[in-house]
Amino acid sequence: AAVLLVLLLLPSAQLWAQHLIQVSDAVDGTAVPFAGLELLSADSVRLAALATDQQGQARLPAEFGGPMRLVRITALGFASRVLPVAPNDMRVALQRDQRVLREVVVTGQYAPTYTDQAVHKVRVIDERRLKALAANDLSDALRNELNIRLSQDNILGSSVSMQGLSGANVKVLVDGVPVIGRLDGDLDLAQIGVNGIARIEVVEGPLSVSYGSNALAGTINLITKRNAGTAPSVKLSAYAEQIGRLNLWGTYAQRWGRHHLNVNAGRDFFNGWNPTDQGLPDLGPSPADTTRFQQWKPREQYTARINYRWNGARWQSGYKGEYADDVITNRGMPRTPDRETAFDERYRTVRADNALFADRFWRGGRKLTLLAAHNRYARTRNTWLRDLTTLDGELVPSESMQDTSRFTLSNVRGVYASAGDSARLRYELGTDLNYETGSGGRIAKDDPVIGDYALYTSVEYRPVEKLTLRPALRYAYNTVYGAPLLPSIILRWSMVRNVALRASFAQGFRAPSLKELHLFFVDVNHNIQGNSELRAERSNNYSLSFTWAKAGEKGSWRAEISGFYNDVQDLITLTQVDALLYTYTNIGTYHTAGGTLGLGWEDARWSFTVGGNLTGRSDDLAQQQPENYLWAHEARASGQYTWAKGGLTAQVFYKYQGALANYIALNDGSVGRGTIAAYSMADASITKSLWRERIGITVGGKNLFDVRNVNTTASDTGGAHTSGGSSVPMMTGRIWFLRLNVDIKGKDR
Repeated sequence: AAVLLVLLLLPSAQLWAQHLIQVSDAVDGTAVPFAGLELLSADSVRLAALATDQQGQARLPAEFGGPMRLVRITALGFASRVLPVAPNDMRVALQRDQRVLREVVVTGQYAPTYTDQAVHKVRVIDERRLKALAANDLSDALRNELNIRLSQDNILGSSVSMQGLSGANVKVLVDGVPVIGRLDGDLDLAQIGVNGIARIEVVEGPLSVSYGSNALAGTINLITKRNAGTAPSVKLSAYAEQIGRLNLWGTYAQRWGRHHLNVNAGRDFFNGWNPTDQGLPDLGPSPADTTRFQQWKPREQYTARINYRWNGARWQSGYKGEYADDVITNRGMPRTPDRETAFDERYRTVRADNALFADRFWRGGRKLTLLAAHNRYARTRNTWLRDLTTLDGELVPSESMQDTSRFTLSNVRGVYASAGDSARLRYELGTDLNYETGSGGRIAKDDPVIGDYALYTSVEYRPVEKLTLRPALRYAYNTVYGAPLLPSIILRWSMVRNVALRASFAQGFRAPSLKELHLFFVDVNHNIQGNSELRAERSNNYSLSFTWAKAGEKGSWRAEISGFYNDVQDLITLTQVDALLYTYTNIGTYHTAGGTLGLGWEDARWSFTVGGNLTGRSDDLAQQQPENYLWAHEARASGQYTWAKGGLTAQVFYKYQGALANYIALNDGSVGRGTIAAYSMADASITKSLWRERIGITVGGKNLFDVRNVNTTASDTGGAHTSGGSSVPMMTGRIWFLRLNVDIKGKDR
């Protein structure tokens, strides 16, 4: 009888053993990987545990089966659920928990890791914050961040500095692939849209061991959306400002079994703006040619992004393609004496990026990541002589007025990580191969190339559970210059409960760009020449930070205090050789130091943050002054209220930028110090969700303090100098905006 009973139960046990649990996000239906599953008895005694795979799936083994069993499901960023184990496959949707402190990051990590457990201190700007900021591009996303300062050139675009170092030392990546196309060392952040971006990860300080050149001051990595929900969806978005800006975007996402597809496309249009403009654009007739010149140039940009992903049990692979076509129009002032002609300039930038990805997973957390990318960049400047009486134009027959610069970058990376987070000892081995080309009328050398081929490795050791040490080393062979051997060491220590200390030393470097090496720009007004003998900038970075985070029933607290010091050798800068000739040279040393203090609190409805930053800079010119360091300070605050039942969210952001010292050209042709005046920024908006969150309407204002041009003053540095004053463009005055989002979902497949 006993044998017969066992035989009768065997089919039932096999049935239970075949159970599949699919865990997904209740908001968009995307899979939730690495969710924890705990099998509980009827009286909540823990029996066993496992986790979902990359597709958010887990298959219950035989010991999980049987009646009167419960399963507790927990995942990062979601409220946990306890459910009875069903006699068939289960689909579980988790609701997002706004009180959860932990987020997943990948930049500089062996594998996706919680921010509070990451060895590097990583700042995350997630999709929810991007929406709250009403961000259109990367400059919008970074504008409210501490220790990040933006500047504006109305031809070259928005640029960034971190830790007191210029944008030439900031590495910008999209899914780990470097973004190319620097002008005067800086990338135009306004060309990098955030449509289709899941989150932005910011790491301050050198990541040169992992990412090589330009990662000296910090790294900014944009992570695109890769997975799609169980139901196909179409998202449409429109954004408008009263100063003449209209942006339209569309997104399509669908999943077929293990195949995920995300497609994004959009058009951004800006009609140009002058500080004298008031209210809505005047579309009526105006005196001829009086409004043709604008300080903020008209701009039109078309972008497209496609992301395909196949997720297998052990393999993941995919392709990402991006295209951007950006046009800036600079209409000149009517020429004297008859004012019947003008010079008009058109700057067109085309980007085409392609990347193939592959990941292989093994038991025990071992992982191999492969990436192959090819990026192309072209910027064309055309100048017309425009007849303002007939509006006809002809290209100016001068090489200095017509130019196309082209750059390409081929990047191949392979990274192997030996074990998962729980291992006491693990290591990483990686290759980073880069091949860059350049061409154009202003490049002295015919089709110059730079090859940079690197090997790097790091070891992560935990002598005790709460202490992690990670020494690392990078060796590179460069076809143009002698690249230094780059070491780093990072320590993370969970000192006491909820408090973590991070300390690091890292060497960084910045390779001279192709323009700095080979630029040849000579016309009536310019004589700028590259220098093929330039050495790479080298730096030593020291950083220390304490972070504290505590979650409770009523809300969660965060606090941070951090400091840094950079010692840069062989700083590359543009210097004056004689009355007309300028060239790039390595000069002296450059030091930056500073620190940040921040505090935040949030619960299911409210969220508040405050913080401040102090950054000092010292160079050879500063050494001649009474104070060796020139200090600049920042402060920021934000608040957000969410009323889930009413579908209402309100948010406000504030940032104070203290006065900043900079270099200026004095009247006698020498270089002196100037100061950009302090200013404050504030944004506020309200979002209302309708029709079961299918429609979202956001109205608000940006730059509420109406900052336009910021004053600059020149200071006498000794000798026969003349002080003066001017201004630099900063923002387009007070802006009122409206944003409409529509989310249409099909039926679950």
